[in-house]
Amino acid sequence: MNNKPKLTPAQKWERATLADNFIFCKVMTANPDLCKELLEMLLGIEIDRIEQPLAEHSLKSDYNSKGIRFDVYVKDGTGRCFDIEVQTTSRKSLARRARYYQGMMDIDSLERGTDYGDLKDGYVIFLCLDDPFGWGLPVYTFSNICKENREIFLNDGAHKIFYNAAKHAIMPNETLKSFFRFLAGTADGSALSGRLAAMVGHAKTNAQWRQQFMTWEQEMKEQVKERAEVLALELAEERAEEMAQERAEKMAQERAEELAAQKDIETARKLLDEAISMETIARCTGLPLAQVERLRQEASAVEA
Repeated sequence: MNNKPKLTPAQKWERATLADNFIFCKVMTANPDLCKELLEMLLGIEIDRIEQPLAEHSLKSDYNSKGIRFDVYVKDGTGRCFDIEVQTTSRKSLARRARYYQGMMDIDSLERGTDYGDLKDGYVIFLCLDDPFGWGLPVYTFSNICKENREIFLNDGAHKIFYNAAKHAIMPNETLKSFFRFLAGTADGSALSGRLAAMVGHAKTNAQWRQQFMTWEQEMKEQVKERAEVLALELAEERAEEMAQERAEKMAQERAEELAAQKDIETARKLLDEAISMETIARCTGLPLAQVERLRQEASAVEA
């Protein structure tokens, strides 16, 4: 049993780091140059310029589809799309989540009436605090490749990259090592680490952001509570339906057994009329010999 005391929203704010989604989003949107630098560092590409990063950007293809909310969503000067997600909790369905995010980015980037060839590259990047796939790699990069000939790439412009901050010591270069050390909560004294610490500290002095965080925490708490209540109600309804179904099946079984017993009795009475021995009747109908005897006595009483 976990007896660890729960933190208040104020305590969570004071202890929040760059790995907190809210802080990460605020730091990146308030510092576009840092966001651009981070993308170049993570992807190993050059970016001429980026548009203003969007925090908690929501997309939904239609009324009935599942909507999504990107942590940090940004486009560069060529139209390439980038989604940066900070993943601190469950890895459940992470791969399919990345697939869905990629599809929604494509819908957002391709205007109606344009050619598929105009679809720009899209990057879904997950910054995970622990290993998302359990293979001990610091980075997992996925591209579509031909199974029959692994030298053939689909080149569809879709890129999915998962970073494992727990393996910051073996990241490909020192800049990545420094960044992921900081994300994992271990400052290393580097210039990058100092800049990030200063930006996080500045973000936490913003009274408006602090209030937004408090409100967001309360809303999340209420959503969790409401979801728990809904789940409890759904479970109760399911159990009630199961109990009703079980009762109906039991009644049907009892009625079937009753009808079968009545049929055996009628069969026994007919066999008694044919002067068949009681032992044979009991064996053929499955009725107890004593019951067959009572049926014989009842028939004799009626005749008398």
